[in-house]
Amino acid sequence: MNTIENKITSILSPVAGTFAVSAQEMRTKEKISINENLVFKSASVIKVPILVELFCRRDEGGLSLDDIIELKDEHKVEGSGVLKELHAGLRFTVLDLVTLMIVVSDNTATNMLIDRLEIESVTGRMRSFGLKDTVLARKMYDWEQAALGKENLCTPMDIALLLKLMAEGRISSKSTSMEMLEIMAKQQCKEKIPLLLPEGVRVANKTGSLTGVTHDVAVVTAPGHEYVLVIMAKDAADTVAADRAIADASKVVYEHFCS
Repeated sequence: MNTIENKITSILSPVAGTFAVSAQEMRTKEKISINENLVFKSASVIKVPILVELFCRRDEGGLSLDDIIELKDEHKVEGSGVLKELHAGLRFTVLDLVTLMIVVSDNTATNMLIDRLEIESVTGRMRSFGLKDTVLARKMYDWEQAALGKENLCTPMDIALLLKLMAEGRISSKSTSMEMLEIMAKQQCKEKIPLLLPEGVRVANKTGSLTGVTHDVAVVTAPGHEYVLVIMAKDAADTVAADRAIADASKVVYEHFCS
């Protein structure tokens, strides 16, 4: 492995768990790859492919971001988000729900949006972009479906490719790609990739976590540089330690690409 991969490995390897990294600097095309083909439970990272499918569907005329969806009690699920705490009957635009899905990783909002799509359409869209192993198989917190083997999956390489296409303005159109990145840049979960980066660096990211699983994926924009970074971990005995290792690795990647 080259020097930067050795540095990253030295940060990640002391932490219990299996880590993988995929990164690329957009201008120089330099890549960083550590176990990037490993398949992981996607956790909330799958919300980025859902975001992409929704905006592509909008551009194709299949829905409007101004469409209204009413919150019902049967929509509400546990885990991250705020809609589960609100009363049924509230009405939200698709854009409201997309923003909640990404910015606070709202699981209820995510499921309301999945109801507007066919689950298979998200996986199909990812195949059209060249993502080979990314699958949306079930809704959030549907453990019955998970027990039947229906699991949401991805690889670091897949998600890095999706973010690269977004950063290059190649998902539907440049303006659509930028719209999606603007939403991701409002992310409130900043304890991983963004944590140790300097003030003024824009991080458009999406985290994901389950028991023993912790991920962060991002497009990072600094003066004169832009890069994609995906770090995923599974079998993590201590997710707090794993999160800090992701933050430390992110800082090293920033220093390597932007120094």
